[in-house]
Amino acid sequence: MGILQQVLAVVHIVLAFAVGLNWIATPLYHDGSDSYPVWEFLNYFMAVAILIALIVNFLSKRALDREESDGSLTRRYFEVNLAFYASIVLVLWYYWNFFGSLFPETESAAVGLIHLEMWTLVDPLFVLVSGVTGFRLWRMAAMR
Repeated sequence: MGILQQVLAVVHIVLAFAVGLNWIATPLYHDGSDSYPVWEFLNYFMAVAILIALIVNFLSKRALDREESDGSLTRRYFEVNLAFYASIVLVLWYYWNFFGSLFPETESAAVGLIHLEMWTLVDPLFVLVSGVTGFRLWRMAAMR
């Protein structure tokens, strides 16, 4: 299981870096058309990574909740809960946007514009959640 965790950790960290870098670089290379080929490629990897992040952060939260606790609020408590709830928000925002981009002909122009603007929230949140999940997976693999 340690090797799988390390591989998933590297994938999450690389994806976080790639999405962050592409998010910054898109205005520099985009030609103004309605097509975003790099994002269309990255979206499928992001879709899988987001589900993995949700699972990893859910399992971390469940493990924390099962531990004996004296009720104090610790750094670990905040880290685990913040990562879990951020993952839930990311899943909701990402998949609403992702499915909207897969079927753009079913939406009005106004909703299409909302989807386009939502990516400015989704992509930075993905970088944070994926990066945190990647480092958490790496630490979990190192503990075994």
